[in-house]
Amino acid sequence: QSIYLLGSEEQKQRWLPPMARLEKIGAFALTEPEHGSDSVALETTARRDGSGWVLNGRKRWIGNAVWCDVIVVYARDTGDGQVKAFVVEKDNPGYAASKITGKVALRMVQNADITLTDCRVSDDARLANCHSFADAAKVLKGTRNTVSWASAGHGVAAYDIALTYAQRRTQF
Repeated sequence: QSIYLLGSEEQKQRWLPPMARLEKIGAFALTEPEHGSDSVALETTARRDGSGWVLNGRKRWIGNAVWCDVIVVYARDTGDGQVKAFVVEKDNPGYAASKITGKVALRMVQNADITLTDCRVSDDARLANCHSFADAAKVLKGTRNTVSWASAGHGVAAYDIALTYAQRRTQF
């Protein structure tokens, strides 16, 4: 949704068709280890450097990040203090993702810790219509609905399994 809602027409044409065909997999990186998705405390930085940007920081609990092709990283612009979004490709130097192991819940979702160390991206990697956290919040609004529905689905499945188990125990 980040590219769809906040990208330029050129960015949408570059990334969305291959994603729709599952030729490219994307991920969304806002959450940080020390304060979750709190935009006020966002520590990942984006510094303008000539015709591009340099990203530094850490992200946590990022789904798909170990094996995605592109990841939308939210970072605070050191120039104006506003939140911006950047499309980072998985083989970009300075991008590293490591799978979080030992999870208890949602084990099928492979979450990762991400480290960005002097990760350089071109200016056309910055999502053209993301100028502040208010813009990022548009994306969060849609993702929170998805998370809620997934949680409800897992809850119903757990209830169904428990009910089936209880019914089978009473039969014996």
